[in-house]
Amino acid sequence: MIPQESKRENILFFDAGPIITLVMSRLAWIIPELKKRWNGRFLITPAVKFELVDRPLTVRRFEFEALQVLKMIREGVIEVFEDISKSRVDTLIQLANSSFQIDGKLLNVIQDGEMESAVGSIALGAQGVVMDERTLRLFIENNRGMKALLERRFQKRVTPDLRKMDQFSSALEELVIIRSIELVGVAYSLGLLDGYIPEGKKGREQLLDAVLWNVRYNGCAVTEQEIAELKQFLLEKR
Repeated sequence: MIPQESKRENILFFDAGPIITLVMSRLAWIIPELKKRWNGRFLITPAVKFELVDRPLTVRRFEFEALQVLKMIREGVIEVFEDISKSRVDTLIQLANSSFQIDGKLLNVIQDGEMESAVGSIALGAQGVVMDERTLRLFIENNRGMKALLERRFQKRVTPDLRKMDQFSSALEELVIIRSIELVGVAYSLGLLDGYIPEGKKGREQLLDAVLWNVRYNGCAVTEQEIAELKQFLLEKR
């Protein structure tokens, strides 16, 4: 969930994935609504802007999605934060991407946008980074689980470098990661989705089931059990 307000400036960094998920789920409109209610700043980094706007503007299939994000940038809903330490980003990417090998070859597991978002979040003391990809979250919270995840993903034996894994996890241990599905949960709690509730005794349950699964199908890395737990929590809360 979005962290509660504190005395410091409210800041959230966004990776590309959650914004893409919300756009593809037809839920991008909740981003400005959440920003108004939270009274904070929503930031993206140059690498994330490249993924969301610059590159997709050159591909017809994704051009309109890019224009939707560009509109939010133009209106100040999302700001591009450029003061990112490139040396820090490069150091952490090199560390992460030399932590695992398949057939003697190093495996790239972290991308520029993810790392810039994490570095920016820590540098500004942000309340967190919104990120749907499960790799970085697992790397920080349970790096020993990375081997199994990567072996499932690539169907090959993975050789980890435990020392480098621990160095990377330690460097980012203070990072708070939020997923797009949790933003949707906040939107529901605030009543932003009430207009979609169908008639009937289980209208709220049907809405939550529909919207949470919609977010999963459009890219948010979340398990069926996590959806069930979030749904139950939200129903009990309201």
